Amino acid sequence: MKKLWFAYFLLFPLLSVAQTIRVDGAYCFQPENAGGLAAIYVVSSDEAATLSYASSSTAEIRWYRFGSGGTSSRGEVAGVQSGNTATLPNADKDCGYMVQQEGVGSVCIWLASYRSITACTAPAPDSQENVCESVLLQGEGFAIPYYTTNGRRGFIPRQVRYTTAVWDESAQAIRENETVTVSASVVSDTEMEIPAPYGYSTITVIDAIPEAWGAPATEIPAGEYDSPAILMKAVVEQQQRDAANESGEIPSEGFGGSAPVNMTFTAYVNGNNYYAWEFASDEEFTTVDAIYPEQHLEYAFKEEGTTYVRLHAYNDYCERDTMFTILVGESKLEAPNAFSPYGSPGVNDEWKVAYKSIVDFKCWIFNRWGEEMFRFDDPASGWDGRYRGKLVPPGVYYYVIEAHGADGQKYKLKGHINILRPKNIDKE
Repeated sequence: MKKLWFAYFLLFPLLSVAQTIRVDGAYCFQPENAGGLAAIYVVSSDEAATLSYASSSTAEIRWYRFGSGGTSSRGEVAGVQSGNTATLPNADKDCGYMVQQEGVGSVCIWLASYRSITACTAPAPDSQENVCESVLLQGEGFAIPYYTTNGRRGFIPRQVRYTTAVWDESAQAIRENETVTVSASVVSDTEMEIPAPYGYSTITVIDAIPEAWGAPATEIPAGEYDSPAILMKAVVEQQQRDAANESGEIPSEGFGGSAPVNMTFTAYVNGNNYYAWEFASDEEFTTVDAIYPEQHLEYAFKEEGTTYVRLHAYNDYCERDTMFTILVGESKLEAPNAFSPYGSPGVNDEWKVAYKSIVDFKCWIFNRWGEEMFRFDDPASGWDGRYRGKLVPPGVYYYVIEAHGADGQKYKLKGHINILRPKNIDKE
């Protein structure tokens, strides 16, 4: 016979006391929301059950039994104590037990008798109420109930195996026809619910509870199920720029900053479900401004304001959305009036504008006689003070800038540039 143990510690000032409950030949379940229960044990309906308790204290140990009303209606039952251990032979099933030890505290468990599943089917999607999220299986013998210390009823979950599509994060791909095992949420003796598989699936209930007392596990086929549920994963990335003269940070939530905001959108959707990237100016998508039915989309946002982008997928039964926010800031463009190429290497070596959200840019630089020294069309770039590969003499030069901001602002800037440099700097 298998023996399952449950142990925990009660902490007191200057003392740590260990308490252990053992139920011979039992399946142990520990729910997340235990409601005061240390564990729920399931035992064979044909075998007698013996409960054993041990602690590091020899204080008096008392046993109590309670029913569906919780511990408020408990009654004392006779156990056998020997030193720091106690047993309760031939324990009743489908009831709870409290073990209380003076100066230590109490432990509560529920002892349930096993019920076998005799049938299970997966009704067609047309008959499912929440077909996009779950599947309600139907059958007999699903329920093994228990009650918490305050009388709340729960059911031991059952294990169900099926094939589905899954997202593989490391491979950045959807893997079809993967076999998974999940815990089914039991609703009643004839119904239990599992997360909806993605795509065509074969569903089987795996009843391994009897293995706890040496009996074989059983498999109960629930049949084939063609699920319309949609598995969708959106991978969205923003291209980073590291120009020191560009301002505009990416928002803490979402994407964006200084235009152009260059984005890459990649969609992963299982099966043959329709999907598309949709753009809108309001997050309710009352009006869709653009639709791109593409898996991979590269897009540059060049207009100030907020754009909402969602990946929208659907079929005859289900639809799914995931939304992203891209915020483009207003424009700014300022030009300095002096720099010192190679005057102090690494400091103020280039003449560069300070900018944000400039989507079109042209700049010309002239000497005092109107001769063009340099031109460029990327605001992140600048002039290093050279003409035809040689440093120009110190003095006054002039710039003309024509630019356009993401907010529609047009810039026409003119001004002078003072080149400051010691006379002993090599012009080569």
